Amino acid sequence: MKFSYSNKRLYINLVLGILWTIIGTSYFFDKENMRWNHYLFIVLGMLYLTMFGYEYSKKYFEISNDKIKLFTIPNKEINLSEIKEVKYYADDYTFKTPKKSLKIVKSQINKKQLPEFENFFNDLQNKLKKNVV
Repeated sequence: MKFSYSNKRLYINLVLGILWTIIGTSYFFDKENMRWNHYLFIVLGMLYLTMFGYEYSKKYFEISNDKIKLFTIPNKEINLSEIKEVKYYADDYTFKTPKKSLKIVKSQINKKQLPEFENFFNDLQNKLKKNVV
């Protein structure tokens, strides 16, 4: 199952991308005061729009039967069978193996999908506690 980013994050990236692009293109109407650094506004706007498109299409992370895959640059992946410790602290869900650590921020998860993820996390946490005892 794929979990998407929160709508707030997506819309902020979209609005900032549009805003910076509009500001950058507005400098083209005043050609006599045009400088090279005015192009940076357009580049910044395009970066925000690209980030919105990537996060909207790829989603935040995916949980399959055997692994958790976080869609960042670069992608991070952790096998469920290798997880030795899971914990929730300061709005972060942390999954640890002997070699890797994967952190998922609670506020970044879409609110509609959050209960489903919390059920998965609690089940995994209970499973690991049973294995330790």
